Formats: sequence, C-alpha cells, structure tokens
Amino acid sequence: MSMNTAAKPWRMHSASTQALLIGAQLLALSVFVLALVFLRTTTGGTLFLFSTIAPILAMLAALSVLGVAIYRFLRRHSLFEIEEVKPGEVIFQQGDPGNCAYFVQEGVVEVVREENGTKRMLTRLSKGQYFGEMALISDAPRNATVRTITSVRVAVLGKDNFLMMLRLLPHTQEDIMETMNARAMKSAEK
Repeated sequence: MSMNTAAKPWRMHSASTQALLIGAQLLALSVFVLALVFLRTTTGGTLFLFSTIAPILAMLAALSVLGVAIYRFLRRHSLFEIEEVKPGEVIFQQGDPGNCAYFVQEGVVEVVREENGTKRMLTRLSKGQYFGEMALISDAPRNATVRTITSVRVAVLGKDNFLMMLRLLPHTQEDIMETMNARAMKSAEK
C-alpha cells in the first residue's frame, strides 16, 4: 500500500483549492447581484454601496483565482513532492511497483524484507538518506517494505525526474550506484 497524501507547507490540499474557487465564484456572484440592484434602483445608497463594496469583492475574487492558478502552476512544475507521514505507516510494501524515490528530510524509517515467511529488519534510514531508488533503476518491484518509526517528512522524486537527474548529474549517479552496491553487499552478508 503506497502513500498518496502529499502536502507542502506552502501548498494547499485539493479541498482547500476547491473551497477557494467556490469562494471566488460566490464573490463574483455577489458583485453581479450588486450590479443588478444598482441598475434596477439607482439611488445614492445603491451607488455608494456598489462603488465601495463591488470593487473589493471583485478584487478578492480575482486574487482567489490568481492564487489557485499560481498553486496549480507550482504543483505542475515542481521537481519534488513533499510528504508528511505519521509514525507506524507503511510508505511502500515489498513487491509494489517502483514509481518514485524518497529522500528523508526529517524522521526515521526502517527497511524490512520478508524472506521465506520471516521478516528481517535490514536498516534504519534518517535525515539525508534515501530509499526506493533500486526499483527505479532496475525496473523491478520494490525489494523491501519501508515503514516509519517516527513522524517523517520525505521529498518524493518521480521516476522520470529521477532518471533525468541521473543523466544530468553524473556525480549523483556514481553516489547512488555506490550506495546500491553497499546495500547489496550488506544484504548478502546477512
């Protein structure tokens, strides 16, 4: 079972985005109703009301729509997704398809492999370490289960971006290959 919740401190959840868009529509509707009232009965009071409140409501509606547009642009053009995970949750299971790599920003995760019906803890990873890269490079299913020990914040890098990073940054590719080899040797020793 893979995690699907994504949240960045500066990002809104889709429910928040929908609420903001609905609010913008309600503000625009309020401006429209005020305009109709103004056209129907033009008096000093309606002129004052329309000329002071309608621009404020229209500006709030425009800012709400602009905020949602900026949010969607940033989300679409972001290299990483930031995920917050509670203690004890499984990030991915052994055998799941590999579609992203994870870089630990805060917290501790443990890597567990099941072999012949017994579960064996391979290692614990913390800030500055990463996991999930082996499945991306080998196109094989996940070879272990990763679950959180503490509250964890991870940066998630999708497969296409991960492979592009390896092509563009040869030094990073060397570091990741060294880490993979060290993990394979350590696993073989146990």
